[in-house]
Amino acid sequence: MFRFLKKYHDDIKSGKITLTFQPWDTLRVLRGKIYRAYNLGLLRVLDVDFKRLTDITPEELKRCGYSSLATFQREFEEMADRGVDFERERAVRIEFEYIGEDIENYKKAMGNVKDSELYNLKEKLIIDDQKNARPWIIKTLRLLREYDYLPSKDLEKRLRIPAERIRYNMKKLKALNLITS
Repeated sequence: MFRFLKKYHDDIKSGKITLTFQPWDTLRVLRGKIYRAYNLGLLRVLDVDFKRLTDITPEELKRCGYSSLATFQREFEEMADRGVDFERERAVRIEFEYIGEDIENYKKAMGNVKDSELYNLKEKLIIDDQKNARPWIIKTLRLLREYDYLPSKDLEKRLRIPAERIRYNMKKLKALNLITS
């Protein structure tokens, strides 16, 4: 979807570049959505609109990582893969933030989980807990939240569950992305 020259990847990842102009005829992205940039990772669109190429300011060029207007024009034509009339044409102006290479890490870090995902997760947890003769999921999550980290031996003692069952249960919680190693 997005195309960036490789030389800008590090500055995008560090947050120095937060704006791009894409040579599109239509809006191909939506505000608030997350998109994958080729060989770069995930970007969240903060704002998107059309802008005439003649109206681009020096501040905007700097936010895009360009040192001069000539550099921008040369690289914009390269991305467009055609000759561009900079006096008449427009581009898609996109403000974005780099959020990483893995969507799960972003969701965990930012708490960006949809209500429907939370509802489905709660439903799975309740059903799984009710299936067990000895409910363990909610107790385990509460202990992990309270102590942040507990070795499996401590969990065995507190929950009175054998080690192999603890390992099995932890795999279930990892599969639901509720815990990390």
